[in-house]
Amino acid sequence: MIRLRVREVAEQQGIPDATELARRTGVAYATAYRLWKGDVGGAERGDRSIGIVTLYRVAKALGVRTSALYVEEDRRTLATAMV
Repeated sequence: MIRLRVREVAEQQGIPDATELARRTGVAYATAYRLWKGDVGGAERGDRSIGIVTLYRVAKALGVRTSALYVEEDRRTLATAMV
């Protein structure tokens, strides 16, 4: 499972909210809001997933590598944390 870290990284860059994230990165507000909330989307919910090109644009605007914007978590780790 992938967990987005966009908000965490953006806040380290002094970006206070999704509106400012959209302005600085050039992505649509709706996309910035989803990134800010950590919503990667999913076909099972009927959502469009956040594309790698979008993550690349955000990473470039924030001055970090794309890999800094997400963490891949093991489902077992998540299940243990939820107990």
